[in-house]
Amino acid sequence: MKLYLFNPENDLALADGGFSYCPPPAAMCIANELSCLQLWYAGVEDAVLLPGGQHLEFREKMSALFKLPLAYSQYMQSQITALSPWGWSAQMRHRLKVMSFDNALLPSDEDVAEMRRLSSRVLTIEILTALRNAGIDTPPLPQYVTSLDDAVAFVNSHSRCVVKAPWSGSGKGIMWGIGSAMEPMVNFCKGVIRRQGGVVCEHFLNAKAEFAMEFFAGASGVEFAGYSLFTAENGAYTGNLLASNEEIEKQLSQYLPIDTLTVVRKQLCVILEYVLAKSGYVGYLGVDMMVYDNGDTCRLNPCMEVNLRMNMGVVSRIFYDRFVCVGKPGIYRVRFFKQAGDAYHSHLEMKKRFPLMVKDGRVVEGYMNLVPVTPDNRYIAYVIIGNDVC
Repeated sequence: MKLYLFNPENDLALADGGFSYCPPPAAMCIANELSCLQLWYAGVEDAVLLPGGQHLEFREKMSALFKLPLAYSQYMQSQITALSPWGWSAQMRHRLKVMSFDNALLPSDEDVAEMRRLSSRVLTIEILTALRNAGIDTPPLPQYVTSLDDAVAFVNSHSRCVVKAPWSGSGKGIMWGIGSAMEPMVNFCKGVIRRQGGVVCEHFLNAKAEFAMEFFAGASGVEFAGYSLFTAENGAYTGNLLASNEEIEKQLSQYLPIDTLTVVRKQLCVILEYVLAKSGYVGYLGVDMMVYDNGDTCRLNPCMEVNLRMNMGVVSRIFYDRFVCVGKPGIYRVRFFKQAGDAYHSHLEMKKRFPLMVKDGRVVEGYMNLVPVTPDNRYIAYVIIGNDVC
C-alpha cells in the first residue's frame, strides 16, 4: 500500500531548503482545503492522508459514486510500502521521519538535496541545451547569473525579458523587465541573489498557447504520461482543459506539426532519464512548454520549466482518464476567493446551473466539486463536463 500526502507548499519548502521550514498560513490553507484532491489521483488500493472531519465525510460520500483510495489511519502504518508526497523536500523528509516511517521508505538526505537541485529553474538551461544538442529547435537559452551587475546588464540589453528566482511557488518569484532595470527590478534581483545565489534571465516570448508534457519516472525509466493544456493568469495556474491526449494534440496542431511534439516527447524521455539517474526520484513530473509567435511562424519552447513533483496537470489528466465518460470534454479549475462565503455561493450556483450526471463511475456531464466546500472555504477545485462549457 502506498501512502499519498498533499503538501502543495513544497515549492516554498524547496526555496527555504531547511528541514524545519514552517509554511505561511495561506499555504497551509491551500493544503487543508484542497487535500481531497488526492482521492482523484491516488491508486484505489492505496491510502491518502486527510486532515479529518469534513474531508473524511466527503470521501465517504464520493465513494458511493466512484472507486476511491482509503483514508489513512495510523493502524495502517505497517502496511505502507511506499510514500508519495506531492513533492519531496528536506522538510517533508523530516515530517515523515517524525511520523515514525522507516528510513527505508524515505529518500536519503543526498537524494533530497539532488531533487532540490533538479527543482531549480536553472535545470531549464540544462534541458534546453540537451535538446538543442539533439538537433531540436529551441529559443535563445536563458542565462543564470550570480551578480547584480550581470542581471541588470541583461535587463538593460533587452526590450522585454523575464527574470526568475531559481526556486519559488507557482506564479511567484518572477519579474518582468521592460527596457531598463528600474528600482523594483534591481531590488528583486538583489534579494533573490542574496537568498538563492543567482537569478535566471530569459528572453521574452509572445505566448500563443501554454501546455505541458507529463512524465512518470519509475524503475523502468521515464515514460510519457500525457498532455496538460492549462490556463494561467499573471503566471499563476488557474485550470486545465479536460480532453483526451489526441484532442489536445489536435488543438496544438493548429500551431505546430504533430511530428514536432512526437520528436520532443521521445527526446525528453531520454534526457530526463539521464538527468534523474542520480536522484532516486520516483513519481510524476511535468515539463511546461509554450507555443510562441516568432513573427510569421509559431515555434515551440520545449522547456519553460520542469516541475519535479506531482502537479495539477497530472491531477487533471488522471481524473479525465479515470473518471470522465469517454469523449466528453470539460474543464478543471482551482479557484481562490478573497471573501469567506463566496466560494460556497459559487459552488451552490454551479450545482444548480450544471446538474451532475454520473454513470458507471464516470461523469457524463455537469459540475462536480473535487473537495468539500463549506461557507469557510477560500479555495475550491472542481470540474464541469459537457460540450457547452469548452
